[in-house]
Amino acid sequence: MQNALPRVDVIEREAARLGASYTEFIRWPWWRRKTLRHTHTPVRSGQIVYNKGVHKSAFMSILQGNAMIDFAAIYNTFDEDESLPASDTVRYVDLSPVRGDSIVDLLAKLVRYAGDAPSHHLLRGHTKCGKTTELNRTARKLEDAGYATVMFDVAEVATRTFEYTAVLMIMAGQIIEQLAKRPKPIKIKGENERELTQFLLNRQIVRGAEYSGDLTGKVEGESSSLLAGLLGKLGLGLEMRGGFQRSREITVQIEADKRGFLRRVQEIVRDADHQVRQAGLKGLVIICDGCDKLEINAADENGRSRDLQCEMFEDHGPDLRDIPCHVIYTVPISIQANLSNDWGEIQFVPAVPVNKLPGVLDEFPARGRRLLTEVVSRRLGTQNVQIEQLFESVELLDRLISFSGGHISDMLLMVRSAILDADEPGQAQIGEKNVNRAILKRAHDFTFLIETRHLDVLREIDEFKTRPGNSDLYRDVMFKRLALEYICEEKVRVDLHPLVAASEADRRYRDPRAE
Repeated sequence: MQNALPRVDVIEREAARLGASYTEFIRWPWWRRKTLRHTHTPVRSGQIVYNKGVHKSAFMSILQGNAMIDFAAIYNTFDEDESLPASDTVRYVDLSPVRGDSIVDLLAKLVRYAGDAPSHHLLRGHTKCGKTTELNRTARKLEDAGYATVMFDVAEVATRTFEYTAVLMIMAGQIIEQLAKRPKPIKIKGENERELTQFLLNRQIVRGAEYSGDLTGKVEGESSSLLAGLLGKLGLGLEMRGGFQRSREITVQIEADKRGFLRRVQEIVRDADHQVRQAGLKGLVIICDGCDKLEINAADENGRSRDLQCEMFEDHGPDLRDIPCHVIYTVPISIQANLSNDWGEIQFVPAVPVNKLPGVLDEFPARGRRLLTEVVSRRLGTQNVQIEQLFESVELLDRLISFSGGHISDMLLMVRSAILDADEPGQAQIGEKNVNRAILKRAHDFTFLIETRHLDVLREIDEFKTRPGNSDLYRDVMFKRLALEYICEEKVRVDLHPLVAASEADRRYRDPRAE
């Protein structure tokens, strides 16, 4: 029976012969054991081999009594695009000890302390760093405190060159839709919704012959919400995906009567907040996610470059702040404007420190590593798998954490890539080769983001670990996540993303003669 599994008593007998315990024996380096036959016969003196058809990691997993791992199931627990719902207490890890204040607690306090007066807040941070997960928990905390929350992602509806008009249109539609779907539905006055819908139709912002005729009747017949119908399948939702040129056309048409547009949006929000309070709740809180994904600039119809981020939050900041209820907006980390003068203190979700930073105690990156290890451990726990079962050594996970720079999405992506690479016949664990390939693949992705004009700024960041000042180049570097910002003991530090340092572009910059 050539491929039978080794019996524990056989291993114990050989271990005793060599003067070792069973546990010591199976933990010996591989080269020390050399060969072990896959038979139920006693092991030959001085020889320990494994069947060459079985990968070393699979054999060690068998020796240690581990079941073969379901790589596909584990792969799906590391989806870097999935934000965690507020109810997910199994996978969620509180990273505030290495990020500064708890964003959830702080945002909830700002809303509560504002009382009945409308308040408006900004949350900035790197894209895909966990802001949505924190906002989900903020919404739950506010709901538990007696507020009605409406949360949506602008970038899921519009292209990443949207303008303030798109934000306000989507906001109005989401308020009506989401409040109507609460366990105890809250209805908004139909006349306010009809007025805004008719205003948009009169502006002719929806193109195409299919929208001719009695549009209002068509919208009414196909959606429980007039505005939601217009924003959705009847065309405006599609229009907002038409790029910046189309966005400009829509905005210009609306701004022909900007005051009328803003008044109608405000009336919907004001009525919604009133209806929420009439239902015995403390007020309406809108959480507008996705604005952090707004591109830095785009060219208009005349070829002129427009700063989309500054136009949104600086030029049209008053329009966003005129919404008569509590609102939380996400904001791009790369915005170049002193927004705190008008918006108040801006809240920040930084990267997690995992590597040494100048002037920062080593305990901060050490704690960051432990917390990100806990993130991996909890996700594996949903499949009843431990880190030691998935990785041939814990140091391999530590290597992935180090190269992630403490950006949680990049870490999850590389773990996922290593799992995919390790899923080969007979292999039961992620090995060094799989980890190195995952790092190189992600570094290759970063190579395509790095432009020649970025290199001097990246070198300055690498040398001084601080922001080199507000510049268009630095904005682009931060927007592309080529560098990461941290907060340690209220000190702000900036460092090169380790994957940039591992990229081909950086290698050639350091050594132009490198092949």
